[in-house]
Parts: sequence; structure tokens; C-alpha cells
Amino acid sequence: MDSGVSFHMTGDRDLFSDLEDKDLGVHIEMADDGRYSATDIDTISFERKSGKPFVLKEVMHVSGLKKNLISVVMLEDKGYDVVFNKGKAFLRSKTTGETQKIGVRVRNLY
Repeated sequence: MDSGVSFHMTGDRDLFSDLEDKDLGVHIEMADDGRYSATDIDTISFERKSGKPFVLKEVMHVSGLKKNLISVVMLEDKGYDVVFNKGKAFLRSKTTGETQKIGVRVRNLY
């Protein structure tokens, strides 16, 4: 989870069902001075331990990116609250109130 990233991003092309490599003209600069180029935007699905997949739309494929980044801002704009509590991250629908666990804290990152 990242409150500063503008888009959901992953470097794992296997998460995409249909990916076309093309230069989107979007270049990402990370805090560690790493520079990356986005090559496509599509929907991905994560398998979770609960068995129910977590689907994210409008995810950028950023070749070479080592961590998946989920944009808190994009989730809020789509009608969700993101809640961090006791080392776990939850996604709560503002309309239905349905809550699902979407991540855990590992050291200082969710």
C-alpha cells in the first residue's frame, strides 16, 4: 500500500491475463532514485490465502519494479476506505460497508 503513488503498479507480468508491451510515455522515479517506464495498463488478480481473489483495475506494468504498489488514493477515489490496524490492511466499501483484509505489515511496509 502506498499513499504517495498515483497508480497501482507491479513489475510482475504474470499477474496480467493480457499484456501488450508498449511504451506508454509514463516514466516513474522512485525514492531510491530508480527510474522505470510503464509498458501497459490492465486488470490484475491476486490470489489470497482466504481463497477469494483480489482484483485491481487500471494497474500499470512497470518492468523492473520489485514491489507491487497499491495506490491508497485510487482506492479512495473508487469508493473505498483503507484501514490499517494491528499489522493488517483492510479495504472497506463506502457504499456496502463490506470489509476485506488485503494485506499485512512486513517490517515498515504494508
